[in-house]
Amino acid sequence: MTRVSQLPQRQRTVQDPLLIGSFVQTSIRYLRGSLGSTHQVNRGGYGGGTTNHWFKVKLETAGWIIIANGSVKPKFVNVSAYDLNRNPIEGRAIFQADSIGQISTTDGSKQYPYSGTVQGAQSDTYNTFDPNRLDRGDDRYFALPVGEYLICISSVRHEPVDYAVGVIIEISDPFPLILTEDFSRLIYEDDPDADGDDAIICDTTPNFTGDDTHDHSLAEWKTAWNRERQPGEPFPAFLEAYTTTQ
Repeated sequence: MTRVSQLPQRQRTVQDPLLIGSFVQTSIRYLRGSLGSTHQVNRGGYGGGTTNHWFKVKLETAGWIIIANGSVKPKFVNVSAYDLNRNPIEGRAIFQADSIGQISTTDGSKQYPYSGTVQGAQSDTYNTFDPNRLDRGDDRYFALPVGEYLICISSVRHEPVDYAVGVIIEISDPFPLILTEDFSRLIYEDDPDADGDDAIICDTTPNFTGDDTHDHSLAEWKTAWNRERQPGEPFPAFLEAYTTTQ
């Protein structure tokens, strides 16, 4: 579903970005449009067009914003992000493919799960090293807190250029999902010391936190895509490169 209207975008600025949603669950926005000067006749001579399109994301719960540039000419299209919760607003770098890596549990290949992710901080502010986390406790990799964030899609050329950018909002889930291989039921074992509350007893190491990996599920992304669109609208193929597991 196209989320961009050319007419209002020509009139929008950094002070008046287009809100693309308020998010409490994983969601995908597919932004498409055209940038560049049009050199049309107007009242003052020649002009028209724009080199920047501005969008706003509102997180209702902590999460990550992943930017995927699927434009035909990606080098002509620049995407930048800003934290609107600061005064003045702060720029947020976007991780490239040379950020933290992990080994795929499926085929043993090297993965870069933070590629395209908007950084959670401008720097590793508190230097709280944690050897048990994939990010080693680096604040830049943490989920973005609740608030509003600005995305600017701009052209680096003067001639018209079309863009196609995926914005994936991936919510930070504090409760892990346990899925059995054969989809059988999980039997809860009552703990007599838990006042009747059911609990799952997991055989984990003392230092286990679940933060030693950072995965993006293709099935979860496709579910989010289908939930918000008309049946039959195809999932953008270029987004699959940003997932790490089926």
